[in-house]
Amino acid sequence: MNKISGKIINHDDSYTGTIEFSDKIESINKDKHSDFENIIIPGFIDLHCHGGNGFDTMGGSSSIIEMSKHHLKQGTTTLLPTTLTATLEDTFKALEGLNDFIDQNNNLTNILGVHLEGPFINPNKLGAQPPHAQLPNIDFINKIKQQAIIKVITLAPELEGSENFIDYLIKNNIKVQIGHSLADYNCCMKIMNKNKIGFTHLYNAMSGDDHRNPGVVTAALRHAEFAEIICDLYHVDQENIHLAHKCIPKLYAISDAISASGMPDGDYDFANTKITKKNGQALNNASVLAGSVINMYETFKNLVKINFSLEKAVAMTSFNAAHYLCEDDKGKIDKDFCSNLIVLDKQLNIKKVYLFGNLIS
Repeated sequence: MNKISGKIINHDDSYTGTIEFSDKIESINKDKHSDFENIIIPGFIDLHCHGGNGFDTMGGSSSIIEMSKHHLKQGTTTLLPTTLTATLEDTFKALEGLNDFIDQNNNLTNILGVHLEGPFINPNKLGAQPPHAQLPNIDFINKIKQQAIIKVITLAPELEGSENFIDYLIKNNIKVQIGHSLADYNCCMKIMNKNKIGFTHLYNAMSGDDHRNPGVVTAALRHAEFAEIICDLYHVDQENIHLAHKCIPKLYAISDAISASGMPDGDYDFANTKITKKNGQALNNASVLAGSVINMYETFKNLVKINFSLEKAVAMTSFNAAHYLCEDDKGKIDKDFCSNLIVLDKQLNIKKVYLFGNLIS
């Protein structure tokens, strides 16, 4: 049995106390001490991450395992490795064997499943995505499911065949997010009125909030319950992060990290094109942001930096994403929840990370 004391921060409450835990939290004893050395928060949950420490999701299961270990050391205790827009063959190859790894490493890995970013996106709104967009294809999904649990998919709802395709995904417990899309407001509302729809890297690679021609951003700000957002402070200005938080009850942060995350400045490969990492950004040859080079720990600190409370920062880096995925034993420090914990000092430096009660660092 492990035991740790300090200031415990949840999305809706904070107090000092002592946590006793194995793989699950066995008990929490609150106290009234105002002096404490540790700040204890739930492990970060990253639902959109392409890579890190030189490893990329598209590099195959061994690469995915290494990138997951890198992000785990930085406090990400739940991770969805995220693919790029690619052919069925390349996507299948990248994810081959992942289900077997997860099954064989229960409670020893932070990998929960995968996020497919594409390939069913608008070819005219690729951003830094490769030019392999295609129309919705159920056979593609069924073949990928043989190798990996699909938790989330990013798609463009304006594509032909999307409505029936989305119905199929929802019935198969795959969360649907609008992204890399030029859909108008009415197109978005048609599917939002039927299902709980999320949004991929809000504001980026989507039709906007034009006052006469409302698009995806307007639909999200007006009606979304869930949406992801990149908080590296380059993809989205801090004022628009606050606006999104005000409008979307369960807004959650994602890293959208690429392989250059955790690496020195320099040139790297992303989607078979050269990108340059410099001054906290990753840009391709067209000076388009190609994912981020941040992690969820840096995201958490950025949120605090731009005046989110610790409780709200926990909500955006853990609880809201857990709620979105219906992972009802994650994202909160409470009895019977998973012992996915981060111990910080008062300057918010990481002291320890626990995954299902196992000390990682």
